[in-house]
Amino acid sequence: MTAFIPKRKFLVAAFLLAMTLCNFTLVFRVLPKLRNGYQDFTIYYTSGRLLRNGQASALYNLATQYRTQLTFAHVPIRRGPLPFNHPPFEALLFVPFTLLEYWPAYLLWTALNLIMLGVSVTLLRRQFPQLAAVSPLLLGLGAMTFFPVAIGIIQGQDMILLLLLFVLAIVCLDRGYDALAGALLAAGLFRPQLAVPLVVLLAIRRWRVLAGFAPVALVLGGISVAIMGWRGPLDYVWFVLRMEGTGGRAFGPETVPNLRGLIAALPGLSVSGRWTGPFILAFSLLVFFLAIRRICNQPDATCMSSLAVVTTILVSFHAHVSDLSLLLPMLLLLLCRMVNVDGKPTDLRTYLLVVLLFLSPLYILLLMADRFFWFSLILLWLYVRLLLTPVPAVVPA
Repeated sequence: MTAFIPKRKFLVAAFLLAMTLCNFTLVFRVLPKLRNGYQDFTIYYTSGRLLRNGQASALYNLATQYRTQLTFAHVPIRRGPLPFNHPPFEALLFVPFTLLEYWPAYLLWTALNLIMLGVSVTLLRRQFPQLAAVSPLLLGLGAMTFFPVAIGIIQGQDMILLLLLFVLAIVCLDRGYDALAGALLAAGLFRPQLAVPLVVLLAIRRWRVLAGFAPVALVLGGISVAIMGWRGPLDYVWFVLRMEGTGGRAFGPETVPNLRGLIAALPGLSVSGRWTGPFILAFSLLVFFLAIRRICNQPDATCMSSLAVVTTILVSFHAHVSDLSLLLPMLLLLLCRMVNVDGKPTDLRTYLLVVLLFLSPLYILLLMADRFFWFSLILLWLYVRLLLTPVPAVVPA
């Protein structure tokens, strides 16, 4: 068995390298489109431009967004704006980027994303002995292989920033700094559909998380009001709801890897069906409360945060492929299991699960077919495995 471990490491590294090359091939294919503004970074650059030009009141005006994007993006197939559907306070972060032209600003944000990803992996490796026993090269390869991370960087998304905040929160929870973990997660409220359920789940066992979350959330809400006035937060909520209802394929349930996308695709149901909404709500509540019950009995911070993040993605109303980047800490720990650094046996189901989560062609195929909701089945499998993970025995004093 010991002689097989080097061979296993070689096979894992070869698989990760193949998937990384697949991701890099995608970059080279879309590079001309990135120069013209097809990527999601367009929405952040637009919001920064509007704030810098004194048009904060029009932050959620589609016509104003479109006129602004026409000045720097050249996308012939686009007949409307790529909408900025994030809270007002996040626009402040991207005002400095508007001092540069669009392409240099995108390259700068990409460089920062790569730095934040490197910092995240380094923090995890320093905090957890299992990861410290693995080569930094293998961990870095695993991070770049994970397609949601790669597509988040290519698109210029803000998910790598949220990943860094989540990793910092995991480290704080592991060290017992619960309030600081809550404050870090509150800084991620630019993705409220992820930050809020994540905090609720973690606060079930660590209530001090809320003590750090609440004040930071109030400050960010105050910044949003200062930017747009008292109606700003309401304008944001109504804008997001309107976009979900009329946003077309980009916001439809077939594109989301969660319970909403999976249930809406069941035979006999439809997006606007009478029973679809109640069915989604009931099943989401069941998944959420089963996770709460499990977390209440789970003293291990790593298992608790892993179950919390998988549950959060499943019950979130809207989810993008890059949102799965939050799974990276757990996947790196699973990689350690695969190369047997902790001495624990690894069954074939774990191998299959890890391969599916790292298999870039699977993501590309589902996205091109507009059937990414099928990926929620893999997340449900992961959820059930975490739900059934035995609680570590408490050693008596």
